[in-house]
Amino acid sequence: MELKKAWSYSALTAFETCPRRFELTRVTRQVKEPQTEATIWGNEVHKALELFAKDGKPLPKSLKIYERYVKKILSYEGKRVIEERIALDRSFRPTTWMAKDVWVRGIIDIGIVGSDRAYLLDWKTGKRKPDTDQLKLFAALAFAIYPWIDKVSTGFIWLKTSEFDKEVFTRDQLPEIWNEFMPRLKRLAIAHEEDKWTPKPSGLCKNWCPVGKKLCEFCGV
Repeated sequence: MELKKAWSYSALTAFETCPRRFELTRVTRQVKEPQTEATIWGNEVHKALELFAKDGKPLPKSLKIYERYVKKILSYEGKRVIEERIALDRSFRPTTWMAKDVWVRGIIDIGIVGSDRAYLLDWKTGKRKPDTDQLKLFAALAFAIYPWIDKVSTGFIWLKTSEFDKEVFTRDQLPEIWNEFMPRLKRLAIAHEEDKWTPKPSGLCKNWCPVGKKLCEFCGV
């Protein structure tokens, strides 16, 4: 079964974490995900780094320590990529973010695209949690919109701990990358088709789920 709805990596992982929460927050939108101190700070950091990279707007004093990362990345030769929105249709062809035929979306925080290689990085403001799958998707999106490149270096920069995760992918890995995502997307497609969103109880239910006990019997348990 083919997924007809537009998706992103965050949407896919939200579904896999708990289909019921995904339904209520992203499908029916009966519940709104609350802003936390961590998400507010993360958004502020992303915006500040974007403005510094794009326009040279000075970073706030508390974020000055991250200036060196931006300067290092942008010192490489090539096309600058800053908060680049990427959207593909079901045939893996570039389209616009809100197009009717959009199938997958992703955002590259910062990077450089050269003559045959791209360096694409993602700012991470939370606790370090390496995720090769997200880096694979970054690479797949890059190969679609930059047809002249043959290699992509992708990575996470963990700002709080100054750690760095890096993966390198080549164009000949592209079919393999998409094939890894397809079974996961099929499960999401079935949930949409059958309108069946089975709760997936976990440690997140007690303190981190916003849906409430009226909508899910496991919330708060």
